[in-house]
This record gives sequence, C-alpha cells and structure tokens, in this order.
Amino acid sequence: MAIETFNYRSARAEKARIGVSLTKTWLMVLTVCMLLLLISGGIFLAMQWPIGWAFMGFSVIPAMIVEWKNGELANLAPAKNSTSIDGILSGDILGLLSHKPTPYEVATIVGRVYGGQFFGARFGIGAGFLQEIASREAGDIDGLWQEAKDIARQTGNSTLSAVVLVVALVRRHPKYETFLAHLQLSNEDLLQGIVWHDHIKDLIDRQALPKRNGGVARDWSFGWIPTLSRFGHNLSQGIGNHGILSVKLEAHEEALGQLIATLGAKGSRNAVLVGPTGVGKTEIIHALAEKLLDATADVPADLKFRQIFLLDASALIAAAPGRGELETLIIHLLNEAYSAKNIIICLDNAQLFFEEGLGSVDLSNVLLPILEAGRLRVILTMDEQRYLQISGRNASLTNALSRILVAPASRDETIAVMQDQLITIEFRRNVTYMYQALQETYRLSERYIHDLAMPGRALKLLEAAAGYAESGLVTARSVQQAIEKTMDVKVGVASGDDEREKLLNLETLIHARMINQTRAVTVVSDALRRARSGVRNQNRPIGTFLFLGPTGVGKTELAKALADVYFGGENRIIRLDMNEFVRSDDVGRLIADGADDSGSLTARVMKQPFSVILLDEIEKAHPNVLATFLQLLDEGILRDVKNREVSFRDAIIIATSNAGADRIREQIERGLDIEQFEGQFVDELISTNQFRPEFLNRFDEIVMFRPLKKDELIQVVDLMLADVNKTLALQKVSVKVSDEAKAYLVDSGYDPRLGARPMRRVVQRAVENTVAKQMLSGAVEPGSTIEISLEEVQKILGNKLAADAMSADLTLQK
Repeated sequence: MAIETFNYRSARAEKARIGVSLTKTWLMVLTVCMLLLLISGGIFLAMQWPIGWAFMGFSVIPAMIVEWKNGELANLAPAKNSTSIDGILSGDILGLLSHKPTPYEVATIVGRVYGGQFFGARFGIGAGFLQEIASREAGDIDGLWQEAKDIARQTGNSTLSAVVLVVALVRRHPKYETFLAHLQLSNEDLLQGIVWHDHIKDLIDRQALPKRNGGVARDWSFGWIPTLSRFGHNLSQGIGNHGILSVKLEAHEEALGQLIATLGAKGSRNAVLVGPTGVGKTEIIHALAEKLLDATADVPADLKFRQIFLLDASALIAAAPGRGELETLIIHLLNEAYSAKNIIICLDNAQLFFEEGLGSVDLSNVLLPILEAGRLRVILTMDEQRYLQISGRNASLTNALSRILVAPASRDETIAVMQDQLITIEFRRNVTYMYQALQETYRLSERYIHDLAMPGRALKLLEAAAGYAESGLVTARSVQQAIEKTMDVKVGVASGDDEREKLLNLETLIHARMINQTRAVTVVSDALRRARSGVRNQNRPIGTFLFLGPTGVGKTELAKALADVYFGGENRIIRLDMNEFVRSDDVGRLIADGADDSGSLTARVMKQPFSVILLDEIEKAHPNVLATFLQLLDEGILRDVKNREVSFRDAIIIATSNAGADRIREQIERGLDIEQFEGQFVDELISTNQFRPEFLNRFDEIVMFRPLKKDELIQVVDLMLADVNKTLALQKVSVKVSDEAKAYLVDSGYDPRLGARPMRRVVQRAVENTVAKQMLSGAVEPGSTIEISLEEVQKILGNKLAADAMSADLTLQK
C-alpha cells in the first residue's frame, strides 16, 4: 500500500484552518467593525478631519477578511496536480485535522460537518457509529486515505469531502457488508448517497448564480393579454423569478429535444406529448420554459425568451360550461396569444377537448384550423389511449400534430426525481426522508399504485409517507404504513407480537372453525407464514391452491376460515362461481373496467388486493377462462381490458373442484388413504381432459379433501351449535343438545353425496326452530339454557326420516 503524505503546514492547510476559525461569530464581529469604521470615517470626514480617511482605509481590512471567508475559504479549491492528501481534502475537514490524525479523529470531525450529518440523517450512519468502527491507530490512516481516493474516483469527485470519508470509514471495516445489511443498504447505495449529496450542493450553488433570462424588456415589447393572464398559468414567469429544481431524465431530455425541434421548424409547429398519467409530460413543459429563458441555451433564435402559458382543459371547461361559451373563450385566448407574438400555448389534459357523447366537449372544429395554419405554436398533452381513440375518429387532427412519446422513468431516474422533489416536500411538511424510504417508495409504488406511471406513482406515495413520519423522520416503515393504510394491504414482515403469535398458531385458529383436512390447513398456513416473514417469491401470489374433493367436506369453509382468521373477515373473500363463466366471451367479464363492471375480478382486486380469491367449481369454466388464469397463477398479475397491470401478489388464490368426487369416495370406502392414490387421481384428471397439465402445474399445491367420518361430523354439529349460541348470546340465552341428539342429527343430516352440507338444514329444523318457538312463547328467560333431548329431535325429524325411507322403497320397487 502506498504511503499517503499529509503536510500539516502546507499553505492550503493553513487556509483551511483560518477558514474554520472564522466562525459566524467572528464574521459578525468583523462586519460590525467594518461598519463602525465606515461610519466613524464618514463622520470624521464630514467634520473635515483627515483622520477619517484612515478609518475608511482600515475598514477595508475586515471587509477583505469577510469576503475571503465567503469566497475562497468557503469553497477551498483542491491544489493543482497535488499528490498530497492535504491538497485534495475538503476545507471543512482539513481545517479541523491535527498534525497526526487517526481514523477515529476523522470519524469525529466528519460527524461535525454537513456531509457527515447528511449521511447520519439520510442513511442512519451517524458519528457515533463511525467512531465505534473507526481505528484509533495513526498507522491505519494511510489505508483510509487510499480508500477515500478510490471512492472519489468512482464518484467523479476531485476532493475528499465528508461524504466520501464517511463511505471510506465504513468500507474500511472488515464486516462492513454485514453492518450495511442491517440497515437495508449496499455498497452501491452508499456511492449513490455521495452522488445525491453532490447533486443537492450543485442545486444550491446554481440557485445562487445570476440568471441570464432576457430581463424585463423582453415582455414589454409584446401585446396585452388580460384573458390569457386570467385563465392561463405563465410558467416562464415563475421560472424566471424563482427557478426550478430538476434532474435530467433521459426520456425527458429526448422528448425535450424533439419538442424544441418541432417548435423551431417551419410549417406546422404543433406537438402533442403522449404518455400515461404521471410520466412527467407537464415537467417537460416546465423544462422547455426554463430552457427558452436561458440565454446560453442551444435553442433556435426564434424561440428564445418566448413565454409558455399552461391552460388546463378541466379548468377551462369548468369556467365556461356551455359549448358556445367554451368555444368563444378558447378562440379569445388563442387570438391573444397570437397577437402577443411571444407566446407558446400548452393545453394540458387536452383529451378533454375532444370527447364524444352526451354532455361532452369536442372542439376539433375550432382547434383544427388553428393547428393547420401553423401561425401559433401549440403543445398538447394527453394519455396514449385517448390519443389513439382521437386519431381513429379524427385523423386530420392528429396529422396536424407531431407526436412525441414520453416513456416512464427507470428505477434510477425515479429515485433521482424523488431525491430532487423531497427538498420541497421536506420544507413543506417539516420532515426528513431516509434513503431507505426512497427505495421502499419505488418498490411499493411500482407494485400497488396502478393509476399513475413512474415517476408520478412514486411521488404520490412519497408525499403520503410524510404523514407517517417517526419523530420527524420518514423511514422505510413509514412508507409501508402509508401503503398499508391507503391500499389496505400488509407489506412489511410481521413485527407485532400479536401477529407473530397468530401466524405461529394459525392451524389451531382455523381448526376452531373447521374439522380435519389437516394437510390443506397446513399448506395455506405455511404460505401465509412465508409471506409475512419475507421469504416467499414476491412476484407470485401468496399461495395458489387447488382443492379437490366431494361437496360438503370443507373446501369452501377453509377459504372462509382463512379470510376470517387472518385477512380480517369473511368480507375479504372475492368469490367467483365458475358456473357463470362457461362461454368463451366470459373472459371479458373477468377483466372488465371497474367503471363499467365493478364486479369484475380485476376491478375487485384493484379495490381489495389483500384478500382470499375463491374460484368455486373451477372445472365448470370455459377453457379460455382457464387459460386467462395461467399468468395470474404463475406471475401474480392480470391485465384488464384497458391493459392495466393488476397485481394479485397479495392474495391467496384457492380453486375448488368436485371433479372425480365419486372416484375419491370409492377409493376411501375401499380403505385407501388419500396419499396412496393422489398421484394416480391427478393423472386421471389429465387423461380424461378435465384439466390440462399446464393448468394444474401452475398451483403451488393440489390438495385432496376426504369425506368426513361420523365422529368428525359430530364435531361439525358442535361448530354449528357454537354459531347458534353466539347469536343467542345477545339475548343472554344459550342452547345445549345432548350427545345422543347430536348423533341422531348426524344420522339424519349426513348424505355421502352431499357431505356435511345438509347438516345445516337439519340443525336449523331441529334446533333453531325449537329455540325460536320457545322464545316466542315466553318460556325462556334471559340467563337460561334451552336443553334439547334425543326425544325432541326424533319427534321433529322422525316424520321426515320415515318419508325419506318410504320414498327410497318406492324408488327401489320401480
């Protein structure tokens, strides 16, 4: 390792120490001295005392020191061609170092300056942590300097600033990757933090620079625009007065270049920015306004210093509700813009001007002649789907416009936009965002927010997360809470003791509602535990299961129990009866737009993504419907009729089927366990064309339900009676059925073909009806228990059993 030299006595080091010693207090003292000398000198000169000139001359000394501090010493430039560390260290660090610094001393100093505080707030890497991991040996300083120089080269820095040294201190620790993993960070994230810090510093420096934007006279030479000033928003004026904060996105830069070329061309000089909502079309217009005001920008001379007025279509329609009034207003606005000569009009959300149908607005006949004439530069913004619809209806209109596509931002670009925009959000909401919050914002907004494109969807969640700040700090958990509250999902790992306890005992909780089917209960419980511990595949549903078996054995009941126990209630079930999807065109009903059909599968999942999706009797569905489910089961997404991606990745998908139920019952009656014929049974389903193999392979588990035994059916009766008592508890009454009566209820209600389903009717007839009659007769008082014996049950059900037996005999005789 090369030995890095550090010259404590170099001229640059001396300047740095002077700069550090000139604190705000000293600058204030020097400023006061300067003013006192100037005032005294002025007084003496007014009294015609020559000594006044001396006072005036001495006032230059503190003035020069203050200017030196605010100029050279504030931004101490690195020494040219320096190979010494003191030549490239930033002044705020260099001025505080001792003659023989140690890594520990560097860590302490870094925590006192802005760059170190930036990493402490944004990444959770504070001075205390740096001091804890830093070496106290002076001999280790060379390794730190070398690491810092390597990092500076990677990030394009000419100086070793505080943020560079923070990263170097972390990376010098042999277990730094483990430390970063605890903070949900990587080495690349730290390097990105340096870039972020430098970007903010550059923004601040640029805001302080004088702007060449043409001066006041650029506006005086043009016409009067009272109506346009009232209804339009002058973007150029706002930018000229205040400037804007913006990062340069590749997609935006390309679109901006095309826009300038279109506006500067001869002939028709109209453009339409086409892209999904939230992609940044309006931001491109802002960037154009800024560029046209910059005298140094490379734009056609005919475009320099032109003003851009933004007209929002929805606001104009609201201001002039009648079609005739709106046409008159639009014509007046465009005439003013044309007369002024220096104005470019932008119609935001322009698709609203070209609607069809009753009560809508279509201004094609008004705008088309203006666009075709090319005398006024006009920019429109609209989403791609509406643009294609308008193009199909009115090709002349779209032919008069140069289409410029705006693509959504990439992940890195979106994070850069968030870093830029949170400056404003932090000032407005009085919070501080951590870098981990930005990462989580991108991940969760991409997954859950579908009505906007990037970066708009990320900015929407970023703003919402401010409401869940912890002591003024917006963390990754704050973002998770924001999405959980707004989208009604669970996104983080299970953190509360109550939820952990529930997950660990999920089987017991479910079995409190249903009997047996242990394997099915276990597989769905395991799926939920994987999801809430963060170890599942995030690009698939929580779990996908196919439940096979006779009717009345608990397939649907398990879905209900799961929804009730963990998802928050049985209303969390999105249930589709596949008997209603037997035609090929029923696929459209699955993916219909929520505005047209709120009951479509995609619409319901967009509204309630954290749910149990129950596909009842899946074997009845049309093959085209089953084919539609393939991507859903495999990737957890389904595209609706508007080509929007709908996520099913926070749902458990359960399909039930009675296919082969007789075969299952037959094998069980022969004394076989399900495990002994399960594989053969699935093969039979494929060979008989009841299911295609690629469909069955999409499920995580195919679970077979066996018919319930008599002792299990008695437990089912107990569950039903528990439900009855839960209802009666409001009236302080309970019911108790003898064991013999329960057995008789089972004998009366069990049907091998229908399973336990008829049991509900038997309990209703024998128990609920009896309770109702006794309560209406006044024989039951609050606090009492109604006891039902075998004799009473036999009396109620006996006639029905006799009738059933007689009917069976007649059937056999025939």
